[in-house]
Amino acid sequence: MSELPMSELDDLELYATNTLYERAGDPTHLLRGLRAAQEWLARQPSHVHAEAVRFTLPDDVRSLANAVAHLCGQGRWFASVADGYDANVLDLRSTLRFDDHPAYTFSFLWALAADASVQSSASSAPDRSWLQTLAPTTPFATNPAKQLAHRFYARVPLLWAEDGWQAEIAQDWRLRILRYAESAALVADLSEMQQAWSMARFPNFWVNALCVARIGEVAAHHHGQVNILQSILQKRRFNTIHIEVPGEDPFLRAVNLLYLGEWVALYLAVLYGVAPEARVPLQLLGLIDG
Repeated sequence: MSELPMSELDDLELYATNTLYERAGDPTHLLRGLRAAQEWLARQPSHVHAEAVRFTLPDDVRSLANAVAHLCGQGRWFASVADGYDANVLDLRSTLRFDDHPAYTFSFLWALAADASVQSSASSAPDRSWLQTLAPTTPFATNPAKQLAHRFYARVPLLWAEDGWQAEIAQDWRLRILRYAESAALVADLSEMQQAWSMARFPNFWVNALCVARIGEVAAHHHGQVNILQSILQKRRFNTIHIEVPGEDPFLRAVNLLYLGEWVALYLAVLYGVAPEARVPLQLLGLIDG
């Protein structure tokens, strides 16, 4: 598959017919998610405001719940569907959906976790000027989302991050790349990268077929091993990239990563000529309405 010219993503007419592109750049998802969660909590009985309560969630948003749990130290605060009749399990499957913007879902879940742990909710907000750099109106040369999508195009992204919330964000990226762009992506945490991918040898074409992308930062005590791992990947001529976003705290960096991942998946849909909302295979399988 030949690569499309970089200027392809700067054609604004490509984004005029789909509301997902307009939604992707909306800077209010964080605030709206927090407010929606507060309104939801206000309608619940008093026992909901306790750490013992768990929530049944759609499978495709559980990675976001896991990310929140890691950041808040909440442990496993979602339940399986089989637990749905327990008095301490509340069903959020009709309240939160994969098709909501991930930053909205993340902030909604964050508010629930903050309520359960009696900690303050998020007070920071995304930098609107940085969010604007991801939008279609920002040219390829200065647009990190377009550049990353172009690196991923015609390749399989291998998204990796240290154990914890960053690895869960990578899982959300993987699913959105798959559903919006019908493109495969792989996810590995740091342990898997060290134990498996450091050893793996592939046919020669894999050097051109894989793009290894590290999401976020690693703990200081892992820097030495990560540098060695990156050296191994580079010696094997793998296409590698480090993805960073601004943010004064982990919560804000997580939100910014979710905005970036949404744009990358949508730009990949443009490059592959896929309608990001179609999901025809899921319709044929009867998993979603046609």
